[in-house]
Amino acid sequence: MHAHMVGGLAVAADADATDTGSAPLGGLAVRASYATRNAFQYDVSLSLLATGGAAYPSTTFMPPGRPGVTGPYTVAQQLTRLDGGITMRLGVAWIPTVRVALGAQGRRQAGPVVESAGGEVMGEESLGRGGSLGFDLVGSGTVGLDHRINRRIIVGAAAGASMAVPLGGDAFRTFEVTAHAAYYWYPR
Repeated sequence: MHAHMVGGLAVAADADATDTGSAPLGGLAVRASYATRNAFQYDVSLSLLATGGAAYPSTTFMPPGRPGVTGPYTVAQQLTRLDGGITMRLGVAWIPTVRVALGAQGRRQAGPVVESAGGEVMGEESLGRGGSLGFDLVGSGTVGLDHRINRRIIVGAAAGASMAVPLGGDAFRTFEVTAHAAYYWYPR
């Protein structure tokens, strides 16, 4: 079992913007693994992540029956990712690792927060757009370095990236750094 602290950067497209926006990313993950050889392991990971408000350039939101609201805006997101992969382990005491994984994620996109001349404007009534829920197929890859403390405990760090293939939503990519600790047991 592995426990991960995740930090990084999310890059997201938005339906009302011509450019992508970026925001800090943070969260937690747990991973269960099973190995039949020292060289690689199969694993399943569950991640709970959130972004700050990704910034987008000025646009005009046109709510029905109300005046338009113009200004730059931000959109925050929360996501839950479940993936399965294989991790190559290239050592014993110091262990360089390479992981590739495929999976799915659900993303909750908050409604936009617009910085207008009159201050912050938010909410579906004021902007004509609220939050949304979307789903993605996702692929990821990481490289890392683990250190075996003893037979059962391993600590390490990794850096990687993921790319989502949206199922009806906007594009989403992450660049992640993780610190993790793992407890291994070996059934006989």
